[in-house]
Amino acid sequence: MIKALLTILVLASAVPPVQLHQTQTDRAGSPPFDLVPNQLPESEIAACRVEETIPMGAGVAEKRTCPGKLDAESLRRRCKDAASHDALPQGITGESCAGDYQRGRFLFAGELKEVVVARRRNGTRVAAFEILEGDVLTTFSPAGDAVLVGVGGGERVHYAVVSTRGLLRAPPLGDEAVEVEVAHGRIRVTGKARAMQVDLVPQNGELRVEKRK
Repeated sequence: MIKALLTILVLASAVPPVQLHQTQTDRAGSPPFDLVPNQLPESEIAACRVEETIPMGAGVAEKRTCPGKLDAESLRRRCKDAASHDALPQGITGESCAGDYQRGRFLFAGELKEVVVARRRNGTRVAAFEILEGDVLTTFSPAGDAVLVGVGGGERVHYAVVSTRGLLRAPPLGDEAVEVEVAHGRIRVTGKARAMQVDLVPQNGELRVEKRK
């Protein structure tokens, strides 16, 4: 009997503890925290104007607005094609298209509209997220020593949590997670029937998971 108990204790001590309260930066993202950074060249980012900055621990996150970059010939073709398909924005005509575009009144679908860039204090880029014309930057909010970024383009919003340590990954939350917001420095995730509520707390390069009671 004593030998059997000793065997059970040895086996139990060999099993590693389950880490439920930490998420590592190198884990794959899962919905709704599955927004993937983009490999934008610095020259393209530099062409975009800084509109808003958020302190991010030992770094900063910037929201930048980007101008149209089509050359004259490409612009002529795009205007002609959009006008023939009645796809120009309201108030833009085939005749005014090129001039309105060059004055920054609109962009064509799929063009780079905004960029969110997270950097360390020394200027090193941590991550960059592009927002194309047709998509919407729904969330750009501080959360502890990190920033919550949300981009919507279709049926749902894709989120990322970034700090100077990198991307902070959340555990799989499945299709239940439908609402993500920042509340009192925490990232609050709410389910469809509001029965599921989880708080994610960015802290020291990790996301600490707290299930709300």
